[in-house]
Amino acid sequence: MTDAAARISHADLLLGRSLGDGGQGTVREIEKRRINKTWPVAYKEYKPKALGELRVDALERMVAFLPGRPAAVGEWMARNTAWPAALVTRGPDVCGFLMRQIPDEFFLTVPSGDRKTAGFEFLLNGLDYVNRIVGEVTPRQMMGLLLALADTLQRLHGLGVVANDMSPKNMLFSLAGPRPSCFLIDCDAMGLRGDWALKPVQTPGWELPAGEAPGTQQGDVYKFALLAVRLFLHDHHGQDAGPLSRTDRAIGDLAERSLRAAAPDRPPLAEWLDPLRRAFDTAPTVWPTAAPGAAGPAPTGTSAGGAPPAGTAPTGGTRPGGPSPGGVPRAGTGAPGTAATGGRAWAGGPVTSHVPPTAATQRSRAGCVAAVVLLIALIVAVTAWLHSSGGDSGSGDNSGSGDSRTVHGDAGSSDTRAGQVGALGRLLAENTGRRGGVADAVQSMTHCTGLQSARRVFTEAARARADLVTRLDALSVDALPGGLTSTLRTAWRSSEKADRAYARVVDDVSGDCSAAAVTASGAWQDAADASAEATRAKQEFVADWNPLAERYGLTTLAWTDL
Repeated sequence: MTDAAARISHADLLLGRSLGDGGQGTVREIEKRRINKTWPVAYKEYKPKALGELRVDALERMVAFLPGRPAAVGEWMARNTAWPAALVTRGPDVCGFLMRQIPDEFFLTVPSGDRKTAGFEFLLNGLDYVNRIVGEVTPRQMMGLLLALADTLQRLHGLGVVANDMSPKNMLFSLAGPRPSCFLIDCDAMGLRGDWALKPVQTPGWELPAGEAPGTQQGDVYKFALLAVRLFLHDHHGQDAGPLSRTDRAIGDLAERSLRAAAPDRPPLAEWLDPLRRAFDTAPTVWPTAAPGAAGPAPTGTSAGGAPPAGTAPTGGTRPGGPSPGGVPRAGTGAPGTAATGGRAWAGGPVTSHVPPTAATQRSRAGCVAAVVLLIALIVAVTAWLHSSGGDSGSGDNSGSGDSRTVHGDAGSSDTRAGQVGALGRLLAENTGRRGGVADAVQSMTHCTGLQSARRVFTEAARARADLVTRLDALSVDALPGGLTSTLRTAWRSSEKADRAYARVVDDVSGDCSAAAVTASGAWQDAADASAEATRAKQEFVADWNPLAERYGLTTLAWTDL
């Protein structure tokens, strides 16, 4: 820090624009100061509740930690983390600390034009969503991100630092340059040699197994394995390492061991590094599609809602660090041939054979051709009869285009159907972004910050969901596919139940809050059950909705948009 000591008076800071406002504090830009005369500075000022829980002595040790290390260590920390660099005081009291600002390459511009920090949370969604928000991201880049994060965490472990709360929002990614990279924020919540400035917490959905104490290197390994699995599941939930194993067997095995073994038996992050380097060098540049007849579960080349694989949806966002790299083939456009991964073949094109066909094969082909010709003739005859007799196929479209996106079971004219699809689309648009607000409130609640504010978010979200259901029931939907709106009703009703359960959690823990008390509340399990039902219904709904939306020129959805 230029002309700065370990402590700096708040009065000596030149505050700039606001950079963020979270549950623990606010972050502001600091003008005319640089860390190591190089990096722009940000100031985090704690809110009263967090300040009351802060162990100033532990934070002071974090600030004093780097000056006692070799210069190369300090430079590496500044390049990869927002580590506390100086305490800020008002009079004798500490009110916050200075740190490096997030580098520009760890932001992305979403299609709406907003600029957001590029948290791993954006990658834990269906590929259609990732393509639209981030840009096309390949399996190889995912392996590169895991390599960067594993290397960062392993070096932190070597310094006696434990990340603990590995929330996808606290881990940022960049796809700029020859290798992906990561940047860690909220470092004041990390542990240094077993000491904590703030009480260790765990983000919901990313908790350690029941009974395991937080704040250990083995806990970081468990959560890293969860992240690895979920990046290839394209989802915020789940522990199925199958899709990861089908991309790279060695990495899948490490993840399985890390998630299933007791803490002392988990492979340390150093054991992941060489397999991840090999995976980054060899992983495919397109998401796989299962070869016809291949055994095993379906690959995760589609989103939970049945959205198309990477490369089939337009990319609306600006990826962290710049636009999508050129020359990366889209799904299905790679060179002919198959790549065997983990004992299973993935189709990248046909495998050609130079063995000449036998006479039996030629006769078989001739028979197939004759059957196809007969079938086509029959279809033409039936179509002509329907047209001449005024028959209606149910699509309301006499153009004969045979649009494969038509949803079977549509009824009524195309005008009626278009109007009903449009009305439902407008209702869906009103719900956009609500899930993110609830997720932020849940995180605040687990940190025991802003409880009443979080409660208001939950109750308002519940009322809004109930209102959406009422308005959904008032829509005319007779021309829409059967079951579409009932699935959406289930999704919104279940989300309402979850929101109301979260509000009850606040009531249960108010006055004596801790992360353990939050997750021990009976209402917490009620919320988890309702959220699981909502997720299932949302995934089912978007699978049916997206073909309709595409046909009528409306926005397709990821289930997380609901």
